[in-house]
Amino acid sequence: MYARMRADHGPVVPVELEPGVHGWLVTDYTTLISWSRDTTTFGHDARLWKDFHEGRISADAAVLPMMAPRPNALFVDGTEHQRYRRAITDSLGAISAERWAGVTERYAHGLIDQFCERGRADVLNEYARMLPLLVINELFGFDRDQGVRFVEAMRNLWLGVDTERSNAQAERALSGVVTAKHRDPGDDVTTRLISHRAALTDEEVIMQLLLVVAAANEPTANLINAGVREVLADPHLPTDRAPSPTMLADIVDRVLWHDPPITNYPVIYPRVDVPLGGGRTIEAGSPILLGFAASNRFYMEENAERMEESRNRAHVAWGAGPHRCPAREEATTITMVALRTLLDRLPGLTIEVPPQDLRWQLSALSWIPVALPVRFTPQNPPPPTPVEGNPPWTASDSHPETSAHRAPTSGRSPLSSLSNFLVRLTRGS
Repeated sequence: MYARMRADHGPVVPVELEPGVHGWLVTDYTTLISWSRDTTTFGHDARLWKDFHEGRISADAAVLPMMAPRPNALFVDGTEHQRYRRAITDSLGAISAERWAGVTERYAHGLIDQFCERGRADVLNEYARMLPLLVINELFGFDRDQGVRFVEAMRNLWLGVDTERSNAQAERALSGVVTAKHRDPGDDVTTRLISHRAALTDEEVIMQLLLVVAAANEPTANLINAGVREVLADPHLPTDRAPSPTMLADIVDRVLWHDPPITNYPVIYPRVDVPLGGGRTIEAGSPILLGFAASNRFYMEENAERMEESRNRAHVAWGAGPHRCPAREEATTITMVALRTLLDRLPGLTIEVPPQDLRWQLSALSWIPVALPVRFTPQNPPPPTPVEGNPPWTASDSHPETSAHRAPTSGRSPLSSLSNFLVRLTRGS
């Protein structure tokens, strides 16, 4: 499809995002990077969207929650963007890589404990989708109810389901988190955003949380899921243990090239008319989707020899320019730990259906299987390790960076009941 679009229209393609919402899609690697870095001609500020501010976009358009103006780092430029981005990077950076890895490993073991005896699982909905949620919610200071309401809303937003209601639900959940942290500050990202020297208002804190948590949950789940498929499709990798850290890093890089977790997003807007040649012009204020998947694909085709000769991390899966993803290291850490733990715990892991038989869920922003059924040698879970104090969701005082303090197993744990609920939620029941 990308090749056909490119043959008909060139590297920048006119598209309809949904009925009545028109824009463009960049499918060329060099163009995407150049335009992302050209902050004079292009901006991320959604207030530049001409059809929106002139009233031609329906109030119930499904794309609005992902494109309408918001006071967060993705939707503004210049000093405003720098202020928001610094608050985000400082707040995330205060958590060590060791703690990100430790919390991820603890929850990864807890989730695997729920299905390891069965010998089969839906590794997308029972593992990949829940692990980033659990990690992010602990490190951002959410409680169980806030986390569940938020993930339900964001899942619907990514899929374009009841977007107006879902957006309101997500913002209400985050408002509750911010209110709670004013009363009871903690060692978490939300508290750091509230107290950051950028002096964010509560609305601005909520909007940064909406951006970071939304970008962390579903895309990281997509990356874990694609990593599992990549490992299991490679006949040269061991089946009784996880590949070495270096091999896992190479696998994640391959996934980011071939199957980026976000397909076409975010959006930029030209401040002036941009001529494309052949009599075509992108009018000022027209939305332009950044096509990460297509741009990566055409770069690989045009540079096949170079790609084979050396390890190449020049993909655009994390974006480019000043708006490049600020949480890429954290997302990579969660993914690497998720893959290593799963593959170490479940020898003989294989996909239950041929890859061509997987059913896919497609949207303008991403593609992901509906489920990823796997089988493996059944394993007995280790005996539960008691956790003193708070339940696993909020056990900020239980040394989460130590994997020995992982969540209790079996049906006795809060993690178990939460997992069961979230599996039903992600399957749409």
